[in-house]
Amino acid sequence: MLDLALPVLSFLSLFGALYILYKKISVLNKIDIESMQNRETFFEFLGRSFKLIFSYFSPKKIKIFILVIFEKILSRSRASTLKIHKTIEALSKDIKQKSQQEKWDHQWFSHDEKNKDIHKK
Repeated sequence: MLDLALPVLSFLSLFGALYILYKKISVLNKIDIESMQNRETFFEFLGRSFKLIFSYFSPKKIKIFILVIFEKILSRSRASTLKIHKTIEALSKDIKQKSQQEKWDHQWFSHDEKNKDIHKK
């Protein structure tokens, strides 16, 4: 079913484009040639458009854009690194407290067993 979808959509879009072109031919034929003589050609329009687009992308603007992106990336990575550091610090503190508690319990119980052994003798 999906194998048929792409050819059908391609055919329908081609048919739609041809239908629109057929309907607009009559409107295009009514345009006077005199009104089109002082107009720029399509290639002149493309050249003017490209010049306009590339004028917006001057090297200074590109450099500023890249620096802003890097600043955002670095600030976000700094924030996430600080969050990770805080989490690791809290976990290590908990582990340290648990290990000290285990050490204290072990020393206390071993001390009690030594005292029991001494009192039994």
